[in-house]
Amino acid sequence: MQLPKLKILAEAGAVRRVEAMPDGNGWTVQITYATRSGTQREALERQRGGARVFATLDAVARCLAVLGLSAFRVNSAGLSGEASP
Repeated sequence: MQLPKLKILAEAGAVRRVEAMPDGNGWTVQITYATRSGTQREALERQRGGARVFATLDAVARCLAVLGLSAFRVNSAGLSGEASP
């Protein structure tokens, strides 16, 4: 999911959960949002495709704040080599 789509979903109040997860050298963001048939989960992407990786959680927070999303969860599983729940 790219930022313009996320902005539309956020403005419509369809975003249900935002979760930052460690990914090697940084953090990726997973967005769960409401659809007509239930919920959908997508990763935040770069403009040219592929997962968008943020260097810090502060960078995640700044990006999301611009879109009006003031809260997100942090899933730290995998930081010390542990498996995701």
